[in-house]
Amino acid sequence: MSGGISITVENNKRGGIELSEEQLLIVDRVIGSDKITVVSAGAGSGKTRVMVATVLHLVDTFRSETSIDDFALITFTNKATDEMRQRLEEGVENLLRKSELEDNEQERKFWFAQKERLSSTFIGTIHGFCSMMLKTFGYQEYVPHETEVLIARRHFLGALDDTMNYALENAEMSILFQSNKIPWAIHEMRSKLEEWYERVRGNGRKIEDLYNETVNQPNDDGKEYRVAVAAFLNNLDKRYKSIKESLGGVDSNDLLHKTATMMQQNGSTIAPLLGRRFQYLFVDEFQDTDRLQKTIIDQLIQELRHVLVVGDRKQAIYGFRGADDSIIKQMAEENGVTMLSLNASRRPTKPLNEAQSALFDSMGERYSVMKDVLVTPNEAHVPQDSMVPFQYYHVYSRNKNELVEELIKRIKMFQSQEIDMHGKGLCNVQYKDICVLFRSNDQMLNYEQQFKELKSDIPVVTDVSGGFFQRNEIINCYYMLQAMMKYRDDVSLDLALETPFLPFKAPVHIYRQTDSVTPLCDWFEGTPECLDWYKGIKEFRKRIKIELVPQLLIRLYEFTKIREYYKSRGNAQAVANLEKLVMWSREQMNAEALTMQQFLERFQNAFLTELAMDDAEVDEENQQVKNAVRFSTVHSAKGLEYPIVIIPNIERPLLNDKQMPEFFDIDEDNWGLDVCLQGEKGMSSRYQEWIGKYNQNHLEEEARIFYVAVTRAQHVVCLISGGDYLKQNKIGSNRWSWKDEVLSAYSGLTALGETKALMPKIK
Repeated sequence: MSGGISITVENNKRGGIELSEEQLLIVDRVIGSDKITVVSAGAGSGKTRVMVATVLHLVDTFRSETSIDDFALITFTNKATDEMRQRLEEGVENLLRKSELEDNEQERKFWFAQKERLSSTFIGTIHGFCSMMLKTFGYQEYVPHETEVLIARRHFLGALDDTMNYALENAEMSILFQSNKIPWAIHEMRSKLEEWYERVRGNGRKIEDLYNETVNQPNDDGKEYRVAVAAFLNNLDKRYKSIKESLGGVDSNDLLHKTATMMQQNGSTIAPLLGRRFQYLFVDEFQDTDRLQKTIIDQLIQELRHVLVVGDRKQAIYGFRGADDSIIKQMAEENGVTMLSLNASRRPTKPLNEAQSALFDSMGERYSVMKDVLVTPNEAHVPQDSMVPFQYYHVYSRNKNELVEELIKRIKMFQSQEIDMHGKGLCNVQYKDICVLFRSNDQMLNYEQQFKELKSDIPVVTDVSGGFFQRNEIINCYYMLQAMMKYRDDVSLDLALETPFLPFKAPVHIYRQTDSVTPLCDWFEGTPECLDWYKGIKEFRKRIKIELVPQLLIRLYEFTKIREYYKSRGNAQAVANLEKLVMWSREQMNAEALTMQQFLERFQNAFLTELAMDDAEVDEENQQVKNAVRFSTVHSAKGLEYPIVIIPNIERPLLNDKQMPEFFDIDEDNWGLDVCLQGEKGMSSRYQEWIGKYNQNHLEEEARIFYVAVTRAQHVVCLISGGDYLKQNKIGSNRWSWKDEVLSAYSGLTALGETKALMPKIK
């Protein structure tokens, strides 16, 4: 590298940002001669701060030849992209403001120019980066410049429907439809085959190769089932590819596959061209990268001035998407560089950091990845309040309501206390300072429902990632639509009467009447309080043939006053979701003309198969409930932080039959796929071998997920478990849980004293 340093660098600052010694070392390493810097960054260690400081310092140091738009900054999520852009904008703005205060016109012009160029800086996900590459160089992979990313699921679902119809009569695949051999419902079959298809693609495998490998497996009683599944996936892949080619589009998975193929075949031509556009490539959350993404990055290293990859193996929690926690270590080894560390966590207070370290030291005895300890920085906050940073409570009961009541009790306990927040001093704990973390969406939604049933007065905001069609207001809307479409059907009406769309409850004796085929409908039509709703249903049914689906949905909302119902309860999210359902119906109608019956079938399939779609965005300034406890999953909370984190149900076994995978895509020995369909059909002689390896990997991933959950806390982490007794299970047993991880650290935690770790007595 050439170019002179324009200004004197302050010893503890880079790019105008104050950094610690270990943070400074990373920035200075990037300026060095190596082509790549690999950083292992612990939770709360300031990796985004370091990446922004590095960008600004390189721009400032080599200003004659480097501008801010010479960088490609890759993040893992769109939320992280927004944060990175915001932090970079703030950094440039601060340097611009500094030059103005110092009345330095030359500096002001320089940083103003960088501010103008910032909009041209690539900050986005790996999919966005690959999309840009394909649109620029995709002709090598027969991808036209005008290629669009197909996000409408109708294209995939169309291919899936065609494959289902074909497979029904196909000798190789028809066994999947024989209910006497595999007792699964059609919607369940569709859901699983779709899930398996996406899993294989996410692993970077060619489905045709998977099919050929499966066909070549040794013969046994289950082989015909394995071949049938492999044949189905292969047929689906060919049909889906045909649709995409006819439309001139790719989907998000194709972005990675085609970019990797393009770089492998033509990287020597494309990489230098890309090197003229970008000088630097920075990749955040590298532990969540899969091998396909690493292949793309590997091709670019030699043509760029520098590549910086930052990640934390302890936070690799996306194994189900093909991510591999060993990739960051492998990247350092392959490029012959020492992996630098960011282990000083500035998120927790000093007492909480000590308690977390005691827990992670114990976990490090079982999982080597946990041996990278979090260091307490000298400047860590020491709060002047009476809150115990690590608290664990056990409820001696298996009753779900008692566990929920314990959670309510702890929230109210915290809400009644004072907290000494860094930079704010002593203040009362607010509901919004508390986040309750759950392992899954189902667990979270169950707690949300139980909170309502127990009539808790605690305001709650639930963060459902991709769970739009599992929301109560959306499922209730389906039940109401079904009741109107099937009217006079008592079963459908009964389901709708359980929802706020029909705020009535039929007397118990109505259900016992035997003198009518439809006693519930008779009661509904003859009850004065129900009259307006009954008229609404009749009018709705008249309009079905003359109005489009979006209009009908709005008509439903108006006569049931459902939006007013949720507004009166301060549930702005539910109102926004109902509006989003109307928008979704318009998208479906734009694709093809649908009758209400056809739309209802699509709607049903969406929530039966748990179609992933995020909640509608709500303007928080307009929400009636601002000060609320947040319910979130661990995966959704990754990258976030909260003063107080509560983790309930830590006694949940990590290994159980319900969580055992039914499908394996085995690259080892070119094996192909292995399955355990309902009725234990399809298993090969090596199936238990795959289960054993899965169990070990699964326990390690669960340990990393627990690490992520615990390290979201800034001030207090509170754990809750339930059960008839409290004792530690054997390591590796089917009952092993997060509770056992904590009890394994019992001596280390209790040694800290009750002012730092409050632990239950083991009985």
